[in-house]
Amino acid sequence: MSLRTLRRVGVLLLSAVLVAGAVTACSSSGTKNTRTMDPTPSWATPSVTPYTTGVKKDVPYGQNAAEKMDICYPPTKSASTGAFLLIHGGSWSSGDKGDFESLCGVVARLGYVGATMNYRMFDAHATYADMLADIDLALATYTDTARQDGWPITKVALMGASAGGYLGLMYAYTRKPAMPIGFVVGLSTPTDFTDPSFVDAAGSDQYAQLSKLLGVDLSKESLETRKAALESASPAYRVEPGAPPTILAHGAKDTIVPYSNAVHMATQLAIAGVPYDLLTYPNSDHNLADDPEVSNRFLSLVLQYASQYLT
Repeated sequence: MSLRTLRRVGVLLLSAVLVAGAVTACSSSGTKNTRTMDPTPSWATPSVTPYTTGVKKDVPYGQNAAEKMDICYPPTKSASTGAFLLIHGGSWSSGDKGDFESLCGVVARLGYVGATMNYRMFDAHATYADMLADIDLALATYTDTARQDGWPITKVALMGASAGGYLGLMYAYTRKPAMPIGFVVGLSTPTDFTDPSFVDAAGSDQYAQLSKLLGVDLSKESLETRKAALESASPAYRVEPGAPPTILAHGAKDTIVPYSNAVHMATQLAIAGVPYDLLTYPNSDHNLADDPEVSNRFLSLVLQYASQYLT
């Protein structure tokens, strides 16, 4: 099979995953789901098992019960390979590695090692620093396990939705892991906690979330005194020249994370000279569900980045 054919098949597979998730979300719209506004379910809920090769479930990478991952391997081995680490969303308080189960299997069929991870969240009193530390541990276990299983990973791409996209970007821009980060992908990702559009729309629940995420007490009245901490915790203020190439996907009608976050992030990437693409979903809210043609372009772009930056 040629590389061009493989890419075309990959787009179709990924698109099928996206459509299956969207259909499931529509069919369950009458039931309460705490993650219905999260883009993660659009990649999930496979109707049949997606794996064509080996998968390891619940691989522990730390002592906490939440510190587990699933790893899926391609059908044929190569001397070295790139990999994806998928990070679920859920406002740092819900969600599960299973949200990316189907995409992990598709990644493996395309010839990349895939993994989807859980991490400590607010119920474990984890801050974003703790969550980034979990990614450190997860990557170390990921690469060691894959090597022992005959898959020497050379580079890894981080891909996350919403809260998971935030963690992926923060990790890529602030950490220096032993395993090179080829590129990073964020869907509906909060990137600037000082954005006036974000601040103006935030209520008590959002400030409670930010307080837990940063590990400091935050309110609308204390924003100015906490500005340095908010900027330090915002990917838009942490990107520097030499950061990994970045894909951003964001809905122009996002009512949870304002689209201006994505625009500011793109501006900062451009200033730093970091290769990036921003795909705008003009009709979509936070779940990116109303622009299927943009989703197809996004999926093609991910494969293009993988071909360019994971080799």
